[in-house]
Amino acid sequence: MSQENRHFFEFGPFQIDTLNRQLLRDGEVVPLKAKAVDTLLLLMQSRGDVVEKDELMQRLWPDSFVEEANLTQNIYTLRKALGEGDYIETIPRRGYRFVAPVKEKDGAPQDVIVIKERTSTRVSYEEEDDRVADEARLIASGNVIDVTPAMRRLPTAIGPQTSHRWLWLSLALLVLIVVAVGVIMWRRSRAIPFESVKLTKFTTTGKAVKAAISPDGKYIAFVLNDSGEQSVWIRQAVTGKELQIVPPKRTDIYGVTFTRDGNYVFYVSQEQNVLAMLYQVPSLGGVPDKLLEDVDSPVTFSPDGRQMAFIRFSPGNASIVIANIDGSAERTLVTTHTSDAMRIGPNGVLPPSWSPDGAIIACPVSINAVQWDQTIYGFRAKDGAGVQLTKNHWPALGRIEWTPDGSGILATIIETETSSEQQVWFVPYPKGNARRITNDLIDYRDLSITGDARTIVTIQSEKKANIWLAPANDLDHPKQFTATSYDGLNGLSWAPEGRLVYTSAIAGEQNLWITDLNGGSPKQLTAHAGFNEQPAVSPDGRYIVFLSNRNGQEHLWRIDIDGKHPMELTHGTGDGRPTFAADGHAVIFRSLNPSGLLRVSIDGGDAVRLTERGFFDPNVSPDGKVIACGYRPAPAAKNQIAILSIEGGQPKSICDWPAEYGRLRWMPDGSAIAYAARQAGVGNIWIQPLDGSAAKQLTHWNPNPIFSFDWSRDGKWLAYANGSLTSDVVLITDTRR
Repeated sequence: MSQENRHFFEFGPFQIDTLNRQLLRDGEVVPLKAKAVDTLLLLMQSRGDVVEKDELMQRLWPDSFVEEANLTQNIYTLRKALGEGDYIETIPRRGYRFVAPVKEKDGAPQDVIVIKERTSTRVSYEEEDDRVADEARLIASGNVIDVTPAMRRLPTAIGPQTSHRWLWLSLALLVLIVVAVGVIMWRRSRAIPFESVKLTKFTTTGKAVKAAISPDGKYIAFVLNDSGEQSVWIRQAVTGKELQIVPPKRTDIYGVTFTRDGNYVFYVSQEQNVLAMLYQVPSLGGVPDKLLEDVDSPVTFSPDGRQMAFIRFSPGNASIVIANIDGSAERTLVTTHTSDAMRIGPNGVLPPSWSPDGAIIACPVSINAVQWDQTIYGFRAKDGAGVQLTKNHWPALGRIEWTPDGSGILATIIETETSSEQQVWFVPYPKGNARRITNDLIDYRDLSITGDARTIVTIQSEKKANIWLAPANDLDHPKQFTATSYDGLNGLSWAPEGRLVYTSAIAGEQNLWITDLNGGSPKQLTAHAGFNEQPAVSPDGRYIVFLSNRNGQEHLWRIDIDGKHPMELTHGTGDGRPTFAADGHAVIFRSLNPSGLLRVSIDGGDAVRLTERGFFDPNVSPDGKVIACGYRPAPAAKNQIAILSIEGGQPKSICDWPAEYGRLRWMPDGSAIAYAARQAGVGNIWIQPLDGSAAKQLTHWNPNPIFSFDWSRDGKWLAYANGSLTSDVVLITDTRR
């Protein structure tokens, strides 16, 4: 055997043969994996110096992702092989150091020929792929009896005993190849999910608002929203053939979910002023069956398909509820309250997700630490005990869904307070940093994943609006006033002298702007300070009060009409919907904690509570004497429009609460209440008389939604944000699987 290029390190009774990557003790080979020997060599080459853990892992596994436990196992194996000697020192929280004296020399220490038999065919995760490939090539050549670094060639003539030995070794090495291929495939299966993706638009109508994909990936169910009516459709992924399985109806469908076997679609439908109802319909069409009432989110199914879980809201409370798949045996798993440090379901009708092993039901929650933010909690299905599933926190979470192998959770997430679009993320479980799957300026809503974890279905959504002006005496002939396509989406309010304050989303921010009907360029009032919306201008035109999350929490702020001197007015939880008292000295608003309507001075200070829980969206009348607001008299009752004194007290119910965009507004003369219809008469304003009689249609425009509107101070002009809400089903395919 050639001795060229053989190099040895010696310490104590040990020697390392660098050519053969072997550790010897008194001339005898110490059985060690090559990675363990490599670890020892790296430490010895830096003897006396600390080698950081990260550096060791990078040099030992340069092209692979491995856990730190692999390195720890190597160190443990080395210490066990080296025996009593104190050769490797651990430097806490940093790395390791080789501390023994070392000699170096070239050539062989003695004429030793090592023929090593393999006694095991098990291959560990950290073995080198190229070594496996070399072994395979050598076996295929038929010229070796061993594939260790001390290989020997076969004689030209092979005797009977050698032949038998060769047969057994060949079989063993064949098994090794099979195992190695399995390891390689396993490692590929552990590749980061959706690291490389392809996006394909599945619908093009702009009217798909919810979607789910069947576990086998053959069918996509989606909700179609057309002129205020919603229906459920099934489309075959390969052929594109469609079937309507739920006919159009004036209702809001929260979402659709395939059963584990793909035979049924479950959906939650809420008609106006009626408790939401859970339905079941065969995937290929049939009559929908009612299963359960008062279900406030789409459902998620247990791995065995026998149970389902969903969220149920009541004033001040949110609960995860479990029931059998037929709606029987309902039980509450866990309930949180508005005042709790951790709150379930912070963003409305979004479902929980049941883990593939059946042990955990994951759910978005709000956390009240230094500030309110959102993360993902897991609640044990057997007893409701909760634990945080990720160290990551975000301003807002949307739909979540476990990956089929339980390695993580897919989620739609708003990453920062200066962004409004949700992106699709992968959140590893049980540990690891979350990362984005999509990275663009489009808003993603809803998501579902196939059983083989190759395809995600989601909704790409975009809202656009411009501000229009219509004279009060000729409402059917409006004129477009702005043209950026993102104006007034989240509020507008008139100031005196024909000026208009409105929201506008530009360059990933939502800010307040002011413009003058008499001419002149719009002026930006806020910048680089979170999201700013729901503006209300004081009666004297001196101040603007608005909702902002610029300090990480949604509170009401005040600025001068020119945008200067910002001041935080409120400090509760879920503050919003400001409206001025007639004298302009106070602001009335709704809050979630303390729950109800509150009043605060325009100069700040402690807020005074006007009502108990169950009231929302206050609007002070033109004469300043009463408040029109939303009111829910009991947890199971319908929401209503109510009138109450400016000082609070008992409300007077007017009618059931309509489905609307934006906010309620008083008519300029105080004779009625106006709203922008969301279901019936989409794209038009309706008038609700105070006597409770039937609402009447005021305008007759196009069917596109009106996101906000307001009358000028003199009652001569109506400004409104009219636009479009387009959304389509998109498939996200993992191209590496």
